[in-house]
Amino acid sequence: MFALAHHRARATRTGVPLASALLLALVLLVGLVAPGGSVPGADAATTWVPQQGVKFNVARAGDRQYIIERQVIDAINHAAPGSYIKMSMFSYDRHPVTDALLRARKRGVYVQVLVNRHERPSAQARLQNALGSNRSRRNFYYQCAASCRGQSDILHSKFVLFSKTGATTNTVMLGSANMKQNATDNQFNDWVTFNRQRTLHATLDAIFKEMAADRYANPMRIAKVIGTHLRLDVMPFPRDSLATDATRWTVSRDPVMRLLAPIRCKGATTSTGRTVIRVDMQAWDGERGKIIARRFKALYDAGCDVRLSVGFIPRTVKSILYASTGRGRVPLRSSAYDTDYDGEFDLYSHTKNVLIHGRYGESTNLRIVLTGSSNFQDGGQYGDELFFRMTDMPNVYKRYLEHWWWMWDHHTHSMP
Repeated sequence: MFALAHHRARATRTGVPLASALLLALVLLVGLVAPGGSVPGADAATTWVPQQGVKFNVARAGDRQYIIERQVIDAINHAAPGSYIKMSMFSYDRHPVTDALLRARKRGVYVQVLVNRHERPSAQARLQNALGSNRSRRNFYYQCAASCRGQSDILHSKFVLFSKTGATTNTVMLGSANMKQNATDNQFNDWVTFNRQRTLHATLDAIFKEMAADRYANPMRIAKVIGTHLRLDVMPFPRDSLATDATRWTVSRDPVMRLLAPIRCKGATTSTGRTVIRVDMQAWDGERGKIIARRFKALYDAGCDVRLSVGFIPRTVKSILYASTGRGRVPLRSSAYDTDYDGEFDLYSHTKNVLIHGRYGESTNLRIVLTGSSNFQDGGQYGDELFFRMTDMPNVYKRYLEHWWWMWDHHTHSMP
């Protein structure tokens, strides 16, 4: 079970006191310390391991806005020679991450990076120049034509795999964060880390290989239950004939609708006896968005304790959630702010989280966290997306709930 992560990420080392000669060597290396605070190219026998659990960055908060980026850079800096780093990102422009990846490559780590094809800033150009784009080689940088494994849309998954970093193996990191300046400066993101998670690592490694092929996968949609606590749903769905019936298609196959189906609102083992549902979603629109909105409204009307935070939401979806119920209006707040008053939101939550606690199927006290890359939009099922569910992990749920309440209290506002 994860220990609760602190807001300020710290790379820690343990072990016996170092000999004076080793201390002198470390002093000489101090000028090479990476942004995350770890020595680049640290010995593979180190006792350092990535801190497991969930981390949240805090936009425009100095050191805290780089919490997630440091987690990634520290793991890159400790990747062992002969090991693999495999990264999938929608957007990427961070030179500190590129610097760490290129240092890893020089010491014999194999580096593979997939990015969506909507931009090529200099941080990506440097990767391409150093790694090449030949996906048959052990090192490459590549932009998929659209969805890597699908028929259209985009590469939107955000995950990083390490076969060996520090003293651990099979490390998986995933969440809502891109390696992007905008992700640190203007967004609130979440990031989950697992060590020695062989099945999850192998599943995403196989997905990454299919993505690198940049052609239709068969099957495109994959659902994998991992142990008793984890479930991974990988998009895209194919654009087949079922897509012409948006309502039937979404209700029957959509991972979010399937997640919400077993919820019962009353008889839960919570302080109020009601099932608690909390949502923090960056974007919520389209036909799929309206279908999901109707489900949340129905759950609120049935007695669930529902509160929704959203960044980007059009009037069509908002009107569904604001329609009156027997209990009044669904509590809904915005996490998006126009801080420079130019008519566009520039500070917002970028997470895609659903939290559930209460009566679920046969249980009256189940806790579920859904995270990943997919917004409540039509394209959230057609591109390369991850839906990642963590069930009956109380510490993880508590951490997400604490963050949700902190955002609700300090970084949301009412909607007109």
